[in-house]
Amino acid sequence: MGRNCISRYVNSAPIVKGLRPFGRLTGKRKSVVLNLDEYEVIRLLDYAHQTQEEAALQMQVSRPTLTRIYERARVKFSTALVEGCTLLIEGGEVMYRSHSFQCNHCHSSIQNAENQLTACPRCNSTDIDSLDECHQKSCKQCRKCFKGGRHART
Repeated sequence: MGRNCISRYVNSAPIVKGLRPFGRLTGKRKSVVLNLDEYEVIRLLDYAHQTQEEAALQMQVSRPTLTRIYERARVKFSTALVEGCTLLIEGGEVMYRSHSFQCNHCHSSIQNAENQLTACPRCNSTDIDSLDECHQKSCKQCRKCFKGGRHART
């Protein structure tokens, strides 16, 4: 029997829910789901140019675990690219270092160290969605990117 998965640390929720191809076969391909920890590994290694040791320390996992996560992420990313699949970024056992919110009134994106936000610092509106929950729970509560069982915006 396998061990329980330990939560990985992610800096913050991605700014997008995924990527979608365009061309002749748009909408006729399957989706590939990139977990949030896989996204974070690609962000740290390929985008931020950190070493595997630095990225493993930041995510609080061992270097071999980081390598396994990176390998899974590369396979998923290359599959989506070569086969023209929609790439969704969601799910996984993660903990956020900073939390992301979006104000439904002024549409501003907000980063906050606290897990909850009561009012938008820009317009004082209380109509705020947590993007962290949106990414982790496959978007079932967000009205902007989940409509009738299909992702309208990715």
